Amino acid sequence: MTVLTKNSFIEFNLIEYQLIKYLAISLVTLGFAIGIVALIAMRNSWRVGIRYDQKTDLVTFGIYRFSRNPYFLSYYIMMFGFVLLFPSLFLIIPYLIVVFTFHSMIIEEEKYLEKTHGADYINYKKKVNRYITLL
Repeated sequence: MTVLTKNSFIEFNLIEYQLIKYLAISLVTLGFAIGIVALIAMRNSWRVGIRYDQKTDLVTFGIYRFSRNPYFLSYYIMMFGFVLLFPSLFLIIPYLIVVFTFHSMIIEEEKYLEKTHGADYINYKKKVNRYITLL
């Protein structure tokens, strides 16, 4: 029976560095908070996946003034915090898969929103970046 150690190639020991530990905990907390704020702002427009038969409002206020996808961004941030807290290939590989999968979902959703909301969504895309808009 093989036991993974901190010195193995699968698990990395970064948590001994206090700064990384605090950064990781801050990222998990920040990601969680962004997710909650994004859900609250979505109100009745929240749905899982693209529902072609359902018309929703285009949400462009609150946190959506800074990101077109704050809920997905919250997952990226929170999961990256967990990767820093418990660095291993068992978390890094799923993290990369989630980022790729969510990005693909976002691209599909953008096509749907453009078709559904037309010029309003196109103008929103010009003002707000997909993940984060600082200015």
